[in-house]
Amino acid sequence: MYYFLQHRKKWVISFILILAVIIVFSYRGFGNVNCENFSCFQENMKYCSKAVYVNEADEATWKYEILEKKGRECSINVKLLQAKKGNLGVDKLNGLEMECNYPLGVVQYPEKELSKCHGRLKEEIQTIIIEKLHTVIIENLGTIDESLNGI
Repeated sequence: MYYFLQHRKKWVISFILILAVIIVFSYRGFGNVNCENFSCFQENMKYCSKAVYVNEADEATWKYEILEKKGRECSINVKLLQAKKGNLGVDKLNGLEMECNYPLGVVQYPEKELSKCHGRLKEEIQTIIIEKLHTVIIENLGTIDESLNGI
């Protein structure tokens, strides 16, 4: 006890340094993995391990971030970074996000199944789809009417 009291300052400093090292390694261990390819993201999505992946697809650049396990589902944030081509008006959605929830073990591009997602990006994509369908129906109303009358 006498030794401890005499060297208390050294013990406190040693304890603080050890605690700092533990915190740094814990933080690094629980941080996001930055995936360079989709197979890395797939592996992390399969087990719902935190990871980030930027998908440079032909039509758009998407950012996926695995957030957390929610019960038996994996929660993934999807952000549209940049719409690249097409005349759907999707370019106005740049920067919008949605959250998608997939059962553990399921692996796919998160934006491919909108029924698993919720958020502003999903709502805006659905609005664009509905508007385009409405336009197609109006443009083809005569053809549709003839087809129905022929039945």
